[in-house]
Amino acid sequence: MIAGRLVRELERKLAAGLYAGELALFRQVLQQTRDSKKKIYSLHEPDVQCISKGKEHKKYEFGNKVSIVYNVSGVIVGAMGFRNEYDGHTLEPALQQVEMLTGKAPKTATVDRGYRGKSIIGNTKIQLPGPFNSRQSRYEQQRLKKAHRKRASIEPVIGHLKADHRVNRNFHKGIFGDNINIMLAAAAFNFKRMMNKWKKSFFVHLNYLMNSWLKIIDSWILKMTINQKPKMAF
Repeated sequence: MIAGRLVRELERKLAAGLYAGELALFRQVLQQTRDSKKKIYSLHEPDVQCISKGKEHKKYEFGNKVSIVYNVSGVIVGAMGFRNEYDGHTLEPALQQVEMLTGKAPKTATVDRGYRGKSIIGNTKIQLPGPFNSRQSRYEQQRLKKAHRKRASIEPVIGHLKADHRVNRNFHKGIFGDNINIMLAAAAFNFKRMMNKWKKSFFVHLNYLMNSWLKIIDSWILKMTINQKPKMAF
């Protein structure tokens, strides 16, 4: 193999210890097989993971996982990057980040079935979709149904983050760069939401100011016209 020969030649000609990390990475790529664990999928981003999606149109994706926490008012209050952990293991760090950013832990967290495993984390109750039991009142059942319907609203938010805010493809290097990209995307989403919310009121106030200035200018022109002495014609 040409790549193997090049690596061995570099090892012979380079000084001891020079580019040792890069050469070890090259050797790992050459030695890995289809059944190898912790494969290298990218030389410039060795931490990239192969994530099984389980969908017919896209069975696998290469990158890392993102956890988004979205409150009932439509604001992203937490965003973190993970390697390829089980979804249930990402919930506790995500809730800790929300508590750190907002100053308080949420009372409830509504998640999908991929997060099953824990019903309570700290002071937060985890709400998972599932069949109701006889101990739950009618009111509690309706409340849970409503909460899970609201949880589904995060799916288009994730789509907008991928398509409009560059979460789909990260241009920053390393795990630290992944988290920077995620936080910037979440901040951009929140800023855009507030801009859209204030846009209507902004134009109403702008229209009011313009009309006020036009009235002042019209009154000033009228006053100047009245005070001006007429010229006599002979």
